[in-house]
Amino acid sequence: MAAQFNIGDIVWAKLSSFPPWPSKIVRPKKDIKKPKGKKPVYFVFFYGTEDHAWVKAENLKPFEEYKDQMIKANKGKRFHQAVEAVEAVLRKGGGAKRGRPPKHSASPKSGPYRDTDDIDHEEVVPSSKPVQKTYSREPLLGKTVSPSTSIGLKRPPESLGAEASIILKRPREDNESDLYNFDESEHETESDIVTSKDDITPTCLKIGFLGLGIMGSGMVRNLIKTGHSVMVWNRTPMKCRDLVQAGASVGGTVNEVVAACDITFGCVADPNAVRDLVFGTSGVLQSIRPGKAYVEMSTIDVETVQDVAESIESRGGRFLEAPVIGTRKPAEDGMLVIVAGGDRSLFDDCESCFLAMGKKAFYLGEIGSGTRMKLVANMVLGSVMAGYAEGMSLAERAGLDLQTVLDVFKEGPLNCAAVRSKGDAILHSRFEPSFPLKHQQKDMRLALALGDELKQSLPVAAAANEMFKRAISLGNGDNDMSSVYRATAL
Repeated sequence: MAAQFNIGDIVWAKLSSFPPWPSKIVRPKKDIKKPKGKKPVYFVFFYGTEDHAWVKAENLKPFEEYKDQMIKANKGKRFHQAVEAVEAVLRKGGGAKRGRPPKHSASPKSGPYRDTDDIDHEEVVPSSKPVQKTYSREPLLGKTVSPSTSIGLKRPPESLGAEASIILKRPREDNESDLYNFDESEHETESDIVTSKDDITPTCLKIGFLGLGIMGSGMVRNLIKTGHSVMVWNRTPMKCRDLVQAGASVGGTVNEVVAACDITFGCVADPNAVRDLVFGTSGVLQSIRPGKAYVEMSTIDVETVQDVAESIESRGGRFLEAPVIGTRKPAEDGMLVIVAGGDRSLFDDCESCFLAMGKKAFYLGEIGSGTRMKLVANMVLGSVMAGYAEGMSLAERAGLDLQTVLDVFKEGPLNCAAVRSKGDAILHSRFEPSFPLKHQQKDMRLALALGDELKQSLPVAAAANEMFKRAISLGNGDNDMSSVYRATAL
């Protein structure tokens, strides 16, 4: 059972992707809404960052009881400055060490936050020095920062007080350890911390979406859920049925969708499919004119992206590349990472769509930058997956119990979503496609071609690519990428 805390208690608060941080339980303002969910939460102030956030009770620990353990685990300068700030407050009697009511609170309410009208925000005086924003850690809404900016989920002004920023601005310390004794929820995501998708205000523009595969169907469903007006098309019309029931309309052809919509998104399998979609009979290009915009979300090569961009722009349309990082589950949950390049005004116009489909969208600059970023990311993912598969195969050959191997991985620095999910798939030989192996091999091939073009040696990625090719030859192309394990277990 999670510990009970009072207003004013000094604690260690743990958010996803951050180490435990010296914090204080404070009262939220009346207009700051408690996040949805059944788990008890507290509103906390983070020393040294001037930030606030809702934190689950299970991710809070008493300050004094865990102080030595936390200080030993974290050597970062900003961390120790925050600890010193807490110690100064405690010396002055400005906080409770072990859950005792603070002296300045006449009648504190114990336990987690409840929706009551008589709770006022406890005043926390911010530092006199302005907080330096780190844009790789804080989502932005339509602000321009050169050369790259990002959009992330963020509460609108009417539901979030000026004092309370939900995403920490503090950059991660280079030497901060990821190994802490906090039980972090397996299902905690950035959206748990940031906001509900219900807070998104949909654009008034009509949205088109072409391609309803593993990724596209989940992305469209999130657009519909957040109130966007969406028209869809898919090569196999049957895949449109569920989305029509959810609220989408259907276009008979690709160019019919483009003609009817202000912004059209495309998400298909590979460069050839993109070229057919854009340049083919009744394709995207047929209906492009001034006022129309096209966003390519497929993972393809830079040359194809540039060809599509030039053709769209030559007809007066706007173009943005916006490939996504993530697989089936993040697409269904609206937690993809979007990496974009091209027309900046179109990136801004897509804000509500990106918030619906993803947890963060980065604007990287010129056309081709988003594709390069996606290829680098998937090349690293494929190389890691190949090494992981080899390690599991070696462990099995050495007589180790694979469940124990996974348990060890989950308790150490290898603990991440990929290790957990792909490891379980290997252990139980369940390779239903979250990200088909043939698509991963395609991305490896495209990344290697980019390396050849730039004269960059990529020996590890090249070796991993051979493993994926062998797995395809063994009949695993349509299985999940984790089935590359079958290329090693021979």
